[in-house]
Amino acid sequence: MHDIATHFKGQMESDPSGRFLVSLLSFTTDTVSIRYLIKFILLSTPALMIVLCSPFMGWASDIWGRRKLLIAALFLFAFSGMSGYFASTLTELFIGRLFLGMSIAAIKTLTVAMVGDYFTGKERDRFIGWQGSAMKFGGVLFLLLGGYLADIHWRIPFWGYALAFLALPGAIFSLYDPKKPDATTPSSASKAIALPISIPKVGFILISAFMASVLFFMTLVQIPFFIPERFAGSPGEVGFAIALANLAGAGIAVLFYRFKERLSFVTIFTLIFALMGLGYWLVSVTPNYPLLLAAMTIAGCGFGLIVPTQSAWMLSEVTGARRGFGIGLVTTAMFLGQFASPVLIEPFIDPEDPSSVFETAGIILFGLSITYAIISFFQKSKRDIAS
Repeated sequence: MHDIATHFKGQMESDPSGRFLVSLLSFTTDTVSIRYLIKFILLSTPALMIVLCSPFMGWASDIWGRRKLLIAALFLFAFSGMSGYFASTLTELFIGRLFLGMSIAAIKTLTVAMVGDYFTGKERDRFIGWQGSAMKFGGVLFLLLGGYLADIHWRIPFWGYALAFLALPGAIFSLYDPKKPDATTPSSASKAIALPISIPKVGFILISAFMASVLFFMTLVQIPFFIPERFAGSPGEVGFAIALANLAGAGIAVLFYRFKERLSFVTIFTLIFALMGLGYWLVSVTPNYPLLLAAMTIAGCGFGLIVPTQSAWMLSEVTGARRGFGIGLVTTAMFLGQFASPVLIEPFIDPEDPSSVFETAGIILFGLSITYAIISFFQKSKRDIAS
């Protein structure tokens, strides 16, 4: 990212998008540096587009079908991602990231919704877990590949988005839109869209997804500062700690269906918050780097259950005609949490004590775990009375 900032530094005032974004970002800081600008373009811009576009993508797929939209999104993902290699101006880079965010919104929403189209019951829970695991493994591999290619030249990692072309044959020849009267034709789908959903239940899912995302993403924001300040760790040690947490998450996500066989969704979120809380608290008190890795592994087990749990939970609460829209809302909640995390965590950061933010987050997570345990208890009691 340093090399990208150096390359585009001279365009902050001459490029139209550069001037616009500097003016926009000036409301958040007194001085907008080129590094801040590039971080916003490369990271925040796609996330913001995902937040805005995910419900629309899901709604559109409920009406017109998911397969063709997914194929188009894969093409858009590849070309918009690769556009960074050819970008010669900040405007070109910015537009490419806008379209990249749109494509990710579609891919993330449609692939989960299609799991709901194709599978039910335990088979759905098993596949959701594998999907969550693949996301974790893919994230780790993409980061490692990007880091390796960036050592050659800063433009080359943008070719990594071409990997989307490998998924296209499967999308074209293997996927299909189930022929359901309430989800395939515009006229019947429009009527289905009007069907009510349980706002309290869906709202609770979205709040849970948002809170989990805020507290998960703080790891990616704070660990790169915490390890060097606490242990004088290197960038490699930072990357290894984050990768280990994600690998632990990938492993536990595969077992999601086992958790679902025995526990309700609320109880699983109780476990998620407890594991994250324990991991974060241990991070705050650990005296050395090896024990930090153990703490990150514990927290990572909580991370790995977040996506499959919120996805399966939403799929269980919405009808087939509203499936895409429901998953789009979950995607928005998740990325809104990612977008808001640095802002919400900032008041708890003590520059004199880098461990304090993890201690505070651990306490908050333990509180959430207790709250969800109480809710789970009353839900179980209500079901027992009803039966």
